[in-house]
Amino acid sequence: MVLLFAIPIILILLGCELFLRKMPTSYKIKNAQIVASGKSVEVLILGNSHATYGLDPRIFTHTAFNAAALNQSLYFDKRITLSHIDEMTNLKYVLVSIDFHSLYFSDEGIRNIWSYYGYGIDYKNSLPATTKHSYLFGYKGPLLVEFLKRSLNKKYSIVKALDVDLDIDFNEPFTDGYIAKLGGPDVAEAGIRDRAKFFNDIVHSSHERDSVLRDLQDFLGQLKQRNITPILITLPCYGPYRDLLDKKVAQQNEVDIHALCEKYQIPYWNYFTMPVPLDCFSNCDHLNEKGATLISKDVDHRLDSLKGGK
Repeated sequence: MVLLFAIPIILILLGCELFLRKMPTSYKIKNAQIVASGKSVEVLILGNSHATYGLDPRIFTHTAFNAAALNQSLYFDKRITLSHIDEMTNLKYVLVSIDFHSLYFSDEGIRNIWSYYGYGIDYKNSLPATTKHSYLFGYKGPLLVEFLKRSLNKKYSIVKALDVDLDIDFNEPFTDGYIAKLGGPDVAEAGIRDRAKFFNDIVHSSHERDSVLRDLQDFLGQLKQRNITPILITLPCYGPYRDLLDKKVAQQNEVDIHALCEKYQIPYWNYFTMPVPLDCFSNCDHLNEKGATLISKDVDHRLDSLKGGK
């Protein structure tokens, strides 16, 4: 009798598991696109949401791919690249986005599991076995309910769960790993203060700078050994927002970046304080499609100017 009651429940759980395994995410889509087009990629774009929305591979005359993602850390940038580097036989340049907080975090929080399901990268071997083997244990709680609702309602739009943006809008398909950030500018004073406090809190509470720098140095060294040129890049942010960021941390970032560039003889393209028109921002620290076009054209021109650029 118990078995008769258990069978429907087991079938429902199995159905949910199969659905979640097929549920597309930006990580799965980008991973599949790299596999499909990796041999043609000359320029790989890495970073968090600033690079996700701020560098448009469609603008580049070089074949480019945007592997950046929301809240993506340098830890995952490195491992995503190295997991595919043998496929990218024409890779010449890797744009490594370095932002105010990039050297101060590696853990992506809830997104660690998305990176694992998308790329197979287990953050510091920390994921439980149950999570690795079952999506029901990974996509749990409100996030699981939201994914299931998407299927039932056939709505694939940007939603929020657990205060984390789910960055998929399947009405706007990825092109070379890229989806533009539309709209803006949303630069309300209160939002700017909150945004700056969020990043200041990250760096003030962090004890990771040394370990992140060591990991990054190893990554840069591996790229150089393969005759691939890493390029450090910082994208523009709105002036009033920049002014609220901890200046000592910003100065230390400059010192660290300069040391990396000297050690590995690599470029640093710093757009952070570039006077970008306000209508190029979607909010105080993200470019919209217009801003991404502006910066991407300049980056592409700089690539041309490098030795070997065409």
